[in-house]
Amino acid sequence: MSTRTLKALAPKAAASKAVGPWTPPVPPISPEASVIDIPADQYLHRDAPTDWWWHTGTLTSVDRTFGFEINAASFQGNLGIGFTQISLTDVDNKKHYQSSTPYLPPYQFNGSEWAQFDPTRDWYVRLGNPVNCLSAMVVTQGGSGYTQPPIVNFIGKGLGATGVSVLGSGPTQGQVVDVLLVNPGLGFTEVPRIELVSADGNGSGAKARAIHSYVDMHALWGSTLTNMRVNALLNDAKTGTEVLFQLQFRQKGPPFIVWGTGVQPVANKTGGHLDTNNYYYSLTRLHATGFITLENRVYPVHGVTWMDHEYGGFGTGAGPKWILQDMQLNNGVCISNSVGVTDLGPIQPGQEIKSHATVQMPDGTTYALDSFVRPERPTWTSKDSGKTYFMKLHVRIPAFEAELTVESLVEHQEFFVPGNPVYEGVASVYGMFAGTITSGTAWNEQALP
Repeated sequence: MSTRTLKALAPKAAASKAVGPWTPPVPPISPEASVIDIPADQYLHRDAPTDWWWHTGTLTSVDRTFGFEINAASFQGNLGIGFTQISLTDVDNKKHYQSSTPYLPPYQFNGSEWAQFDPTRDWYVRLGNPVNCLSAMVVTQGGSGYTQPPIVNFIGKGLGATGVSVLGSGPTQGQVVDVLLVNPGLGFTEVPRIELVSADGNGSGAKARAIHSYVDMHALWGSTLTNMRVNALLNDAKTGTEVLFQLQFRQKGPPFIVWGTGVQPVANKTGGHLDTNNYYYSLTRLHATGFITLENRVYPVHGVTWMDHEYGGFGTGAGPKWILQDMQLNNGVCISNSVGVTDLGPIQPGQEIKSHATVQMPDGTTYALDSFVRPERPTWTSKDSGKTYFMKLHVRIPAFEAELTVESLVEHQEFFVPGNPVYEGVASVYGMFAGTITSGTAWNEQALP
């Protein structure tokens, strides 16, 4: 498969056309209804329980189509940590690389300083360190017979690093199930080797490896939307394959205000407005250029991608569950369709679920509309989490006579976080909108009960 992948998936009957004269039966949302203030709200909200930025979308090179996600988040009001998720999908070779990395306070994460909060200064969002090559650790063998957590030693050029190991219980009793980096130390110019040493002479066989990963987003003051740079290093959780992203983004057109207003109340929450509301906007016409380095080859890439910024009282514990489809149609329309599924129980193929769509026209006119989503076969079941995800979803938006199908380009696109996995997948979209055939790029996101 080549970079013609997306075009090949589009309907053959007719090319996409610009949206012609169309009067939907509902009025648009007035721009004055938005509570989002750009560029100020592009900055950190220090009192928000959650605050996260993530880039997703499709990038193409000469002989490759890539899907990617670069996500940096603060869960200071929930888990008390910072968190990154980075993925790359090599569509043509059906390969998926992913990692999820926690950053623990106080040495790796400070909820007030990990991102810039002052809108009069240059903007940045940073987790991990591009220079110090120690960001986290992963267990490669659990060993057996341990009665106390083994001591974690770091062997390499650097000093001051500390970590702790965690023993399992039940079926994994006596095994090392996790290793946590407490202090990344200084001066690690290379990724160190990890040594797990029995604390009391009992147990053996546990092994772990260190990884280097980071996310660095930044822009000069006054250019947070027009000259955003994102550098990130992914270390694949299974294979250790490294993927380096060096990307630049320039938004063209107005921001995409989710729900038309940018805010939704959060049920059963008390406190200030950042505790009791969830705020959400996107940049859906980010013209991206840059480079992806994979397996010692540098790929110049380009595309039109999507960034979300969400902050406030998003959720607690394992968080809410949802399905979401983001669509960038070739007629210039952008759509975000989603529904919470926490209380729905198991979702069946062919089950139509009432959802909500935010639709933005090419001129920025925005509608908040009732919609319906119908997950369809085929499905894909993760060997890691056991979750079954839908590779195809049909979205119906009656107000625009829209019948759109979102279809994943590769099946295996899961972030496996024990107890809280999520499917984040590059996709295509095709179908009808406002009486014309259309197609485009899309994103398929599922956090299922």
